[in-house]
Amino acid sequence: MSTDGTSKAGTLAADSLGMPQVIFQSISNMAPGLSVVAGLTGVAAFAGGAMPLALVLGVVLAALLVIPVIQYARRVASAGGYYTYVSRGLNPRAGLYTGWIYLLYEAASLSGTVLFFGYLLPGLLNIDFGLHVTNWMWWPAAMISAGFIWFMSYRGIRISLNYSYVMGALEILIFLVVAVWLLALHAHQSTGSVFTTKLSPTGLGGVALGVIFSFLSLTGFGAAVTLGEEARNPLRTITRSVIFAIVGIGAFYIFLGYVSVVAWGPHHMATYASSTVPFVTLVQHNLSSVWVWFLTILTLNGSLACALAIHNAQVRMVFSLGRDGLIVPRTFSVTHPRYQTPFRAIHLSAVITIVGVSITGALLGPLEGFFLFGTIATLGALAVHFAVNISVPSYFRKIHAFNFGYHFVLPILGALLILLPIYFSVVPLPAFPVLVAPFVALVWLVAGVFVVRAVGRRRPELLARAGMLAAADRDAGG
Repeated sequence: MSTDGTSKAGTLAADSLGMPQVIFQSISNMAPGLSVVAGLTGVAAFAGGAMPLALVLGVVLAALLVIPVIQYARRVASAGGYYTYVSRGLNPRAGLYTGWIYLLYEAASLSGTVLFFGYLLPGLLNIDFGLHVTNWMWWPAAMISAGFIWFMSYRGIRISLNYSYVMGALEILIFLVVAVWLLALHAHQSTGSVFTTKLSPTGLGGVALGVIFSFLSLTGFGAAVTLGEEARNPLRTITRSVIFAIVGIGAFYIFLGYVSVVAWGPHHMATYASSTVPFVTLVQHNLSSVWVWFLTILTLNGSLACALAIHNAQVRMVFSLGRDGLIVPRTFSVTHPRYQTPFRAIHLSAVITIVGVSITGALLGPLEGFFLFGTIATLGALAVHFAVNISVPSYFRKIHAFNFGYHFVLPILGALLILLPIYFSVVPLPAFPVLVAPFVALVWLVAGVFVVRAVGRRRPELLARAGMLAAADRDAGG
């Protein structure tokens, strides 16, 4: 405790992470195996046989949004991530507002992932073992996921990411081997029409909604930016990690999405979307049971690694806001004396997740709850990236490093493209419970305006310094 009775901010484990760990913070957040096995059902539900087109457009959108992140990552490294970027680029008020939105994005994303694990584990047990697992088993399965991420994140960022690194690399390799095998078996069904709107049940609108869910599978590319105070040589490491994640996993999704449509049948994607774990079903029908076992283990692991990566990013944002004395109390910036983790922020996040998952799952069921949280998370992510994109021109003018193409045309183009999936998320209105998501996001956005105004009135001196702390700052001689 400090002399005024407030908790003194701690420090994170500086220089503890190398390139592989930082890369897999982003890749694990993107959950490649989990997305292929079951998460792409959200894309298929709306885009149908045009799922590969929705994935391509999702990757293009993500690529446009990754350019501003890379530009910032080359200059500033901080646990605050996007909050720090927008504070520097626009002003501290806009940065704090971005941090507020980021809290919604990560909370919804984490809750959705934990709920999906609760849905996934019983479903895989039914498929692999023929067990008739009762409906209520989703809850203990979800609690296994929540307890795992709570423990691992508490013990330290390095142990968390070493786990993600080793298991994630194995996961990607196995999925690629299986995909090539499936494509060889179904090469006669290959068709270029999957890259048009022809096979979408509702045309362009269906593809646009599919883009929302494809983008959801890609949003984790920026998770590495919250490791700016723990990565070695963070300006270079984080920049390269983000590029590798979006290019590598974007290509992975497009290829696996194409294989899934071809192997399932481009005109039968309605049953794909309604299947619990369609990719596992494909493997079960086409390959040996050994491969089903492999995919089962890797998929469950991918879900846990994804939730862990989201949790790690979320608590570092809470840590950064608490350290700045904004929105959350300073006590959440205290770090563990041994593990150097923001343990109080970790406990807070875990408890909120458990409560939110339990209530939502009980009311809607785990799958519908996942769709609700997934849509909220995607809208939150789009809003965060919109703020980052529009802040780029101002930031690079301030530091006298402005390039019209990189720092105006591409960021503004990306910001404008963000508006398209947001528009198609409400026009026409989707079915319940996804229908609720835009309104939840809107309420959070409006509440954020009042929160930032209140902070500005009560603690203007703290708000003026929002997002200024950084472990590495190229433009300040850091």
